[in-house]
Amino acid sequence: MTAGAAITVLGVGNPIMGDDGVGLELLAAVQSACPDPRIEYVDGGTGGMELIPVVQEADRLLVLDAVAGDVPGTVVRLDGDQIPRMLAAKLSPHQVGLLDVFAAARLLGREPGQVAVIGVVPGPLDVRLGLSEPVAAAVPVASRRACDVLGAWLEEEPA
Repeated sequence: MTAGAAITVLGVGNPIMGDDGVGLELLAAVQSACPDPRIEYVDGGTGGMELIPVVQEADRLLVLDAVAGDVPGTVVRLDGDQIPRMLAAKLSPHQVGLLDVFAAARLLGREPGQVAVIGVVPGPLDVRLGLSEPVAAAVPVASRRACDVLGAWLEEEPA
């Protein structure tokens, strides 16, 4: 990881738990669609506290993940104070870790100035490889939404 990356994109999820792997699928799609040397792309997998430096070193952090909701395949954007509520839903084990990571970064006095989440509501989370049809179909839409966030942030960054 580049120390002090202005913009960090963090994909999280567990690819052997079906739709819980959508954050990592989104990470690959966004990295391909929005290449820029000012963006650091990080595969957070199911990481927990080891992600503290990633969070602390980002000025702006975009998290890509599965998010709680009613209709599988729905693309969701969360900003600022909406994020702890989403993480508190405990959709999957790594989100408990992310909640702890954000709390630890805040306690240590270094957290991103801006945080956003682009997520997709998953179908059933069971042990299997690959995304369900509605979640896979949502990846291009979610990727475009993530690139929109990154584009707006990049416009504010010095060249």
